Amino acid sequence: MRFLEVVERRIRQLQESGAFRGLRGEGRPQKIEENPYEDPEMRLAHKILKNAGMCPPWMDLMREIDDDLAAADRVWETYRRHRRDQMSNVTRATVLHFSERVGELDSARNRTLAALEDRWAEINRKVDYLNALVPGDSFRRNPINVERRRREFETEFPLLEGVLGRRA
Repeated sequence: MRFLEVVERRIRQLQESGAFRGLRGEGRPQKIEENPYEDPEMRLAHKILKNAGMCPPWMDLMREIDDDLAAADRVWETYRRHRRDQMSNVTRATVLHFSERVGELDSARNRTLAALEDRWAEINRKVDYLNALVPGDSFRRNPINVERRRREFETEFPLLEGVLGRRA
């Protein structure tokens, strides 16, 4: 069991036993002014930026990377639905119709994979830049393992030409 799961289970047990009842501030949102994990040397700079309605550039970049990752996941999921629909249509058709459509389906698969690889490479460029900007190692991001993601995609969506015994 992962550490986080153990902690969450223990918190649930304590809640059920009533260990958190009657604490000061119970039922009200907590007002946390400072990040206890923040580097004290950066605290004043971050407070000035916050009061000015701004945030450090690396925080904006983190948000942008998160948005890009979500967009790449949506591309994958959209293709998954498209492929499922196309395969459903093909299975209701004749074998001849299927063999005619294989090239189209494989081309769409290859275009989607190429688009995802381009997105992942761009995200990795942003991650590299982010890692050079962040004030501490705890904010660093790991780059996407493009080869691993490519293999996952190819495993989930094999070329259909191979199913028919033909080469792509």
